[in-house]
Amino acid sequence: MKLLALIAIAGLLLSTAALAQPVPPACSLVCFPPAHLNAKKCTCEEATPRKPACSLVCFNPDETLDAGKCACVRRR
Repeated sequence: MKLLALIAIAGLLLSTAALAQPVPPACSLVCFPPAHLNAKKCTCEEATPRKPACSLVCFNPDETLDAGKCACVRRR
């Protein structure tokens, strides 16, 4: 039963990956999350966040968090 579930998940991942980005026919590799497929190299690569998450909290009610700068700024 577990094997059938894994095959179904692999098929679902293949079908959604084919819709999301074209994959060259020579590459038949399946990458499981959080890894993603590098179609040019036909390899699985670990996913890296584009921007690190900001863990700053602004306690002053007159300030708000600017996520782009990861800093507390005064409200306008």
